[in-house]
Amino acid sequence: MRVDELIGLFFADGKGEDLLRKEIDALEGVQVRIAVIGRSGVGKSSLINALYGEKVAQTGSTETTEEPQAFSVGGLILVDLPGCGTARFPKETYIEDLDLAQYDAFVLVVAKRVYEDDLTLKSTLVKRFGKDVHIVRSMVDQDVENARRDGLTPEETIALQRADLERQFQSTHSLWLVSSPYPRKFDFPAFEDALVAGLSERKRDKFIFAAQAYTDGQLASKREVASRYVKVFAGLAAANGFNPIPGADIAADIAIILRMNAWILKCYKLDSETLERLYGSGRQELPSAVSLVAKKMLAYGTREFVKSALKRQLGRMAGKELAKWVPVVGQVASAGLGFGLVHWMGRQAIDDAETAVRDIIFTGLEEP
Repeated sequence: MRVDELIGLFFADGKGEDLLRKEIDALEGVQVRIAVIGRSGVGKSSLINALYGEKVAQTGSTETTEEPQAFSVGGLILVDLPGCGTARFPKETYIEDLDLAQYDAFVLVVAKRVYEDDLTLKSTLVKRFGKDVHIVRSMVDQDVENARRDGLTPEETIALQRADLERQFQSTHSLWLVSSPYPRKFDFPAFEDALVAGLSERKRDKFIFAAQAYTDGQLASKREVASRYVKVFAGLAAANGFNPIPGADIAADIAIILRMNAWILKCYKLDSETLERLYGSGRQELPSAVSLVAKKMLAYGTREFVKSALKRQLGRMAGKELAKWVPVVGQVASAGLGFGLVHWMGRQAIDDAETAVRDIIFTGLEEP
């Protein structure tokens, strides 16, 4: 059942509160599992970090991946798998040994060279599971720079590499040329969009929630998901409008808003834990302008900020309390006012979060 239908059900007969809570719990409980396959040194760790928008996987190691390494952020689980055709993971039993049936999608990462085992694995995965297999050639920025010294333009280099992938994999579908340090360039945004498109609806929501947005289109997707769930939180506030104790539902609304704001901050990767991982412990000092934006967004997670913001809606709050004293109709009016109060706060948080992402993420990733 869609969110708007749940809200309509609630206001039609006062029911549906449990369904609204289950809608929130459903998204929080969903997991997306994506296998990132490739030989050591092809850039899997950098790709994983770029998808998350933060460094969770160590890069620069020359050691071969001997065991699957799972990384999880917000329910999006990216698993770094050893390459196919090694002594420990022969191609004949590779799919069974690593239980590839459990994954929602596959990303096969290659770099300078495509191996015969890569070609075989891609073909086998498509036939066995019918799921998306994305072929990603990484480190394209290095290839472009090296080719420039030989007199080739970036456009010529990209065209040659794309033609080479199409020739070797005998396909033009799901072939991507990316540079993880510059995820706003080359094919990276299109690659991320393609990962989303191949998932079921709830898993698409989870991927959009947990992955980093790098384009206006991806920010629009985050807004669509966030706005939908803001309506669910607002629906819970409407349920509080039927609370017969004056004042009790305002306190409950504040608790709902705090939970909603925490959800929005995580969706846009502006929560305190993510910012600490990005900039904390002396790893990177925030520029003053970015620091101001970060502080503004973190304030959304504090009770003091919520109380202060609600004062701007004092008239609406007063109307909500007065409406309680009008039997039946008054409670319905109070529910509607509660819905509007939380929905207003959610829209403000989304607007500010989008601005913050453009100021912090987009600006910080501009190529020198």
